[in-house]
Order: sequence, then structure tokens, then C-alpha cells
Amino acid sequence: MFIRSKLRFSAVLFAGSVIASSQVNAGNESRYEAFGLDSGLFEVIAEFTEDAIYWCGAGIFAQSRLSGSATQRVYVWQGPSGSAAKPGQVAVTFGLTPPPSGKVSSLTTDVDIIGNSLSVAQAKQICDVRTASG
Repeated sequence: MFIRSKLRFSAVLFAGSVIASSQVNAGNESRYEAFGLDSGLFEVIAEFTEDAIYWCGAGIFAQSRLSGSATQRVYVWQGPSGSAAKPGQVAVTFGLTPPPSGKVSSLTTDVDIIGNSLSVAQAKQICDVRTASG
């Protein structure tokens, strides 16, 4: 009886650790919404206002909806501000060309820096990063 209970406990413990590890490894793919705007721009609304989620959405949208190649750069046109597509939400506006103003940089993932950029591949790679918000 003791051995059977110990085996059952071990199986439950193992199953719990598998479920917990799958939650920890989940990415950011389902934590955003992206919407095309005029002039080839698009905005990303994140479930949490974290840079990684904005970039994840931008990379996926640029590749799947705008046919951006892996080396195509995605630029921040406007940092977190009111969404045009969903009033009351916060969004970051991106484009596939550099904005007319702003410092073009690729040394950080900060979405507050107008002109900041990542390649589509770099932005999509961020989807696998688990953020502090969950």
C-alpha cells in the first residue's frame, strides 16, 4: 500500500511539474493584437505594456501580413500611446521604413525610442522570451 501511494504521489508530482514547465516556457505570441494603419504603418496592442510583446507582435505582423523578409527592419514610429484601431487601448506604431524624425537605433528593444529598429527575425525571436508579467 505504501509503495502504491508513493508511486501515485510521484506520478502526480511529475504531471504537475510538466504542466508548470509548459506554462513557464510559453511565449508572447498570443499576448498582442496587430492592426494595419494608413501609409503602410501598423500598430501593436500588448496584453501587458512590455517591450517584448510589442516587438513580438510587430515581427509576426510584418512577416505574415506585410511579407517582410527575415532581414527586413521594423521601426518604431510612435511609442506607447492611444490606439487608433481600438480607442482606450495603448499601442505602439511600427513601420517598415525609418520614421522621418527620430534617432535610428538597434542597440535596444526600447519601444519609447522613435526610430528604434529590429529585423523581423530578431523581433520574432523575442516571442520566445517569457516576460515578467506572466
